[in-house]
Amino acid sequence: MANIAFSTPFTKSFIHTNATVGVAATEILAATANAYDKRVMLIVQNQHATNSVQVIFDSVGSSGIMLLPNQSISIENYNGPVRAVASGATTPVHIAQALV
Repeated sequence: MANIAFSTPFTKSFIHTNATVGVAATEILAATANAYDKRVMLIVQNQHATNSVQVIFDSVGSSGIMLLPNQSISIENYNGPVRAVASGATTPVHIAQALV
C-alpha cells in the first residue's frame, strides 16, 4: 500500500468520488470549470485487487501512469482532465481532490 504525504497551508478539505473504469479510456475527472478553482492536490487510487489502471493526465492519448492493484498516485496543482483505462472491466477507482 502506498504512503501519501503532503503539506500545504491551503487545504481545508477533500472532495471524494468513486468511478468505475473498463478497457476503454474514460474521463474520471473533468478539467476545473471555474477559473478560480485550483486543485492543490489530486489523488487517484486503483481499488481493485488484481486489475491494473492506467491514469492519463490529458483529454487525448492512450499512454499514462500505470497503477498496479491497490496503488495510488498524487499530483499537485493539476487542473486538467483525468482519464483512466483498466486491464479489466468494472475496475473501481477513487479520486480525492483538494480545491482552493
